[in-house]
Amino acid sequence: MVSEYTVIKWLFIQVMEERSRWFLWSPVLFGIGVSVFFGLTWQPDITALGYTVLIGVLFFLPAIRNQQFLFTPVLVSLIVSLGFNAGLIRELSVAAPVLQKKSFTELSGLVIEKSAGLKKKRLILTNLSFEREGLPKLSKIRLTIRSDISHIKPGQLVSLKAVLLPPPPPAYPGAYDFQRDSYFKKIGAVGYSISPVLIVNEIKGNEFQINHLSAKLRDLVNTYVSQNAPADTAGFSIAIMSGDRQALSKKQIQEMRQSGLAHLLAISGLHMGMVGGLIFFAVRLLASCWPRVALTYPIKKWAAVIALMGLTGYLLVSGMSVSALRAYLMISMVFIAVCFDRTALSLRNIALAALLILLFLPESLLTASFQMSFAAVFCLIAVYERFGVRLLSSMQNANFVKRIILYLAGVVFTSLIASAATAPFAIFHFGQFALLGLLANLIAVPLMGFWVMPWTLVAFLLMPVFETSIALDLAGAGIEMILKIAHVVSSLPNASLQLGTYPESVLIGLVLAVLWFLIWRNRLKWGGLVILAAALPGLWLYSPPDILFSQSGNLFLIHNSAEEIFVSTMRRDRFERKKWQLLYGRSEFRKITPYANTTSLIKCDLVGCVYTRKPYIIAFAENWMASGMDCERAHVLLSSEPVNHPCPFPTYIIDRFDLWRSGTHALYFEEEGNIRIDTVNSLRGTRPWVPLRYQDRILK
Repeated sequence: MVSEYTVIKWLFIQVMEERSRWFLWSPVLFGIGVSVFFGLTWQPDITALGYTVLIGVLFFLPAIRNQQFLFTPVLVSLIVSLGFNAGLIRELSVAAPVLQKKSFTELSGLVIEKSAGLKKKRLILTNLSFEREGLPKLSKIRLTIRSDISHIKPGQLVSLKAVLLPPPPPAYPGAYDFQRDSYFKKIGAVGYSISPVLIVNEIKGNEFQINHLSAKLRDLVNTYVSQNAPADTAGFSIAIMSGDRQALSKKQIQEMRQSGLAHLLAISGLHMGMVGGLIFFAVRLLASCWPRVALTYPIKKWAAVIALMGLTGYLLVSGMSVSALRAYLMISMVFIAVCFDRTALSLRNIALAALLILLFLPESLLTASFQMSFAAVFCLIAVYERFGVRLLSSMQNANFVKRIILYLAGVVFTSLIASAATAPFAIFHFGQFALLGLLANLIAVPLMGFWVMPWTLVAFLLMPVFETSIALDLAGAGIEMILKIAHVVSSLPNASLQLGTYPESVLIGLVLAVLWFLIWRNRLKWGGLVILAAALPGLWLYSPPDILFSQSGNLFLIHNSAEEIFVSTMRRDRFERKKWQLLYGRSEFRKITPYANTTSLIKCDLVGCVYTRKPYIIAFAENWMASGMDCERAHVLLSSEPVNHPCPFPTYIIDRFDLWRSGTHALYFEEEGNIRIDTVNSLRGTRPWVPLRYQDRILK
């Protein structure tokens, strides 16, 4: 028999043979450290830095560095520890007060960002001053404005009356954490205005701060496009020029998502690559028109430098999202490599880009934007590293017709790889997958590259000089075609599969399996199949909650054993209901109607419902009288009002106060006859972005 020592020795030898690929694992290990930090349900303190220092000391000891068998695990531990501490340092650096309860006040603040919406606009304010006493010293707030704010610009001090609310919690246990996202953006409250926005003063001196400059540029672009672009395509133009998607209608966004074209709305590698490539080739073409210049000076490097400058400007205007930053870093490396006569598109450079983003913005690891952006680019580069040379040589030796055919084949191949790479993340985060996305991308991507983006770049160049709509009109013609493609494809049967989400553990297993297979080049890569085989059973073992009870107490969901899903209302908690639909992979739920024969196991009247799930009776009470009666028969009592009276019979009681403290509750009926209850805040613990009312109760 093969001993464990022999297996470990063989693995070690295989790893050592792939030493040139070690760096590609550094962002993975760094990301594991970041994941561990955000996965904790308790708050680590600054002493965690001491462990990193200790590992760092071990790393530099000659006795460790001279023994490869010891050096490798110490190096791995150091990188993981650095990722953990990057999350901790980032959290401490953005720490700011968070509003704990709904408040009404008159306030003044400095506008640092303004979004362009159809029916409602958003302002982000800082340097806040509140008329009402007792409010925390919030760093930033985000307000929805329904009145006209066309006269408002970033950099102005404004005043208004507003209703302030704490940032919204996750829609169900394990859902995307909006409160955590707001915390790292230093947004301590959200809300809406109930008065016109008045300009108090113009603040000077912030013009050269990057965020302030970016906000002003975005506002200028949004205003220019809104005034000059066709109404039907203005939202799309604003999205690809400034990264602001608020001006798109819900129908357009939905159709783009269902047709697999939503990536065209997010400024990422496609847009950055097109803008950089257009500038590079345009400058090089113009310079080559003068033979003396072309033969005397390095015009290719000149074009690369000018393209890099143009990309930097585009990044500022785009709002510097994670996907835009990743694309900027990657394409910048391409142009810098051109200046030094090097090759830039490699897995090492994408690993470096991931490390830089995780180092400064570790919270971005948890976002769909980061995950899908890097997954698509990583898989594309990994595949083209093996097959790209053949494709390029075929293109160079082909005639015009064959080049077109090869280009279209490349678009199809690229779309297939990108779709396959991003599909696990799209299903995990959004519960759906655009099945016909390949068909839509085959037409829309060339149209975007050869028509929309060139005219969009012309619009950028004309904006400071001419107040003209010609370029935007021409770009709009292409945008109209893309929107029509999205409409047609999304209306086809099974254009988008509603699959529902799956466990985070399965996603982690899938990611590790793909990374293992693509990073290693020797026999180690087949270990990815072992990881995949271990992860996939989780898809079949997973079952979504049998009951969900929203934080407000106004909405509950029943998922019975026959895979039927019922909700108590279609009017209240619409946001939560939409998120629940993604969780279960359903386009709609059935509504429970009082006195109607919805199902023999669910009986309702005007004050509540009773659901029989053998051996349990679950009661939903809407007032104290109903809860009083349910106390005599129900094993589980869910009440939208406080249960203050004696109620000894139920094993579990979840009332208004439990929902207020712990958030949405999820109930699972396990095979052993037990009931498992998860809550939004029990899965998050005592982190700074969790409401204090829950933290105080747990810590006591």
